[in-house]
Amino acid sequence: MSANKFQATMRSGPMPGKTFPIENEEAIVGRDLANDIVISDPEVSRRHARFYIRDENVFVEDMGSTNGTFLNGERISSPQQLRNGDVVTLGESVVLVFEKITEEPADTVAVPPEEATDSPIADAFPDEGLPPPPPQPHFEPETYQPPADTGYYRQDGPKQPSPEEEEPSVPLMSIREEQKKKAKQGGLPTWMIILIVAIVVIVCVIAVTLWFMPASWWCAITFDALAGCPLP
Repeated sequence: MSANKFQATMRSGPMPGKTFPIENEEAIVGRDLANDIVISDPEVSRRHARFYIRDENVFVEDMGSTNGTFLNGERISSPQQLRNGDVVTLGESVVLVFEKITEEPADTVAVPPEEATDSPIADAFPDEGLPPPPPQPHFEPETYQPPADTGYYRQDGPKQPSPEEEEPSVPLMSIREEQKKKAKQGGLPTWMIILIVAIVVIVCVIAVTLWFMPASWWCAITFDALAGCPLP
């Protein structure tokens, strides 16, 4: 007599490829750890749905979940019988595939003891009852041959540079001297440029002031030594 086994395999969700056997008459599915099938997913309610077996048939029923239970893409509101290959979706992200596995018993024939002794093998080996095992072929052990040296070698990670290939370190003093040379080659220092600009501005201001200064000021500055100044 054949025996049926039922299971649900997760196609997508927190545990893809996980198989949940349906062995008892009822299996509750949900996030609660007390359930028969625990699925930790935010789309799954604490007690989302249940599988139950009636007369060698498996049914699925929604238990008032928030995001609903779907059978082959359609939301269910009442118990539905499952067939091999049906797709049960919990919410939007958890997909279970129902599988029905039928196991056929192996065909075995019992041989009475008196008939077993009349076989040709038993007559040829009366003491042992079974023929000796056939001779095993003899194999010569292969000797290990190292691979030819092709100039390449295997590495498990990136090649590390040898001490000869490492770049020589540059002394810190040499870097500072190089920076000073570049600064000298670039032109005058900043403070000198500022000083020259300030002097030029002062000279320009003095020249403009003297140019527009009235004649009486010139006489006062030169103590009436210029021509045209009034005599004291």
